[in-house]
Amino acid sequence: MKERGVLLPIFSLPSKYGIGDFGYEAYEFVDILSENGIEYWQLLPINESDRLMPYSPISYYALDENFISLDKLIEHGLIDSAETRERKDRGIYDDFKKKYCIEAFSKFRKTEHYYEFIKLEEINEFAEYMSNKHKESKEYYLFLQYILYKQWMELKNYANSKGVKMIGDMPVYPAFESVETKYHPNCFEMENGEFTFEAGTPPDYFNNDGQKWGSPVYNVERMKNDNYSYLIKRFKYHLKLFDKVRVDYFRGYDSFFKIPIGKSGREGFYADGVGYAFFDELLKDGDVKVENLIIEDLGDIREETVALRKYYGFTRQKILQFSIDLYNFYDRDNVSENVVVFPGNHDCQTIHGWYKTLNDEYKERLKEFLRRNECYDINVNIGIMQYCMKCKAKIAIITVQDILGLDDSARINIPGTETPENWSWKLIDFNDLRERIKDFR
Repeated sequence: MKERGVLLPIFSLPSKYGIGDFGYEAYEFVDILSENGIEYWQLLPINESDRLMPYSPISYYALDENFISLDKLIEHGLIDSAETRERKDRGIYDDFKKKYCIEAFSKFRKTEHYYEFIKLEEINEFAEYMSNKHKESKEYYLFLQYILYKQWMELKNYANSKGVKMIGDMPVYPAFESVETKYHPNCFEMENGEFTFEAGTPPDYFNNDGQKWGSPVYNVERMKNDNYSYLIKRFKYHLKLFDKVRVDYFRGYDSFFKIPIGKSGREGFYADGVGYAFFDELLKDGDVKVENLIIEDLGDIREETVALRKYYGFTRQKILQFSIDLYNFYDRDNVSENVVVFPGNHDCQTIHGWYKTLNDEYKERLKEFLRRNECYDINVNIGIMQYCMKCKAKIAIITVQDILGLDDSARINIPGTETPENWSWKLIDFNDLRERIKDFR
């Protein structure tokens, strides 16, 4: 029987503190999933990052301090109380929680579990990096990360106890200015302390100059000489945090586009990635299993990337908005069971928003496609969910926005734009979701 999942970022959870976090609403969402027999909660990255660039983390090990639950701090006696804020449909990124975190730090008593956690080298690097940047003590940032880790693992364990598995999201590149580049410069293309290349994409129909991602690229040869230990440790840590991990931009592990610093994408070129040698090393001891990785191979994918995926049998993603041929009434990508199907992901329009952009002829063709597949054609959202459950993919994952039938005002991100509307949409409460999620079956 096909498994089901729901995509909802942590920041999109309802909250009385301005932004979703690891607190009680997260547990309530787990209960909703469990009560409806839904096996997966898919997240977006939860690493510390710039507010508008969650796919360019500052650290692959530190968690975003916005996600600290004040309710959990109260529960554990680290703060006495906290002011609440008006519930809105947009997350608020600010320093609202900081005074409570400082209060909790003053009351915190170190435990054996704390001392065990801070042995992790990368957490110490992050705490030192943040202390130098923001002038709070290193111990304060160690405390924050310990609380975040503890709250997250308690949530994950609760979800698992309810039959819900967590799917995390691991970006391919960090930010230029990050813990990763400061403490591990040999892993990146640099000379004399300066970056020499930037990640991006070549020119295409949508962008004559290509895209520049604001991230460094890896030095593949140096990684190879160290048996890829930097990347392998990251994969293993993420599989400690999550039950499965979505591996962002799988193409980059096969071959990646590099643009000389200060140049446009017109002067960039593709270079070989870490490839088979890396994945052989990653998988050889059994700590990382193929079935726990979901690879994102959307977009411009060359045959060699497909061959790399097939060689290891990795599960891949498919986006229904891109795979339905409305002219011929068929699903171009309904060929494999080793797939996770999404109507749309965090970068896509909502199904309702996408449907509104279709002309009358194609709206009718979409309804005809649903009718031919014995799916509900009057409510397109329900019909699309039904089709996801009928197609060959082994897992169907739907965004909360598509379950609720929301338009593009609820879209998570518009690629290539920097607007406060990106990475900010959130639920006000779960009232409608509790009823509408029953349609996802």
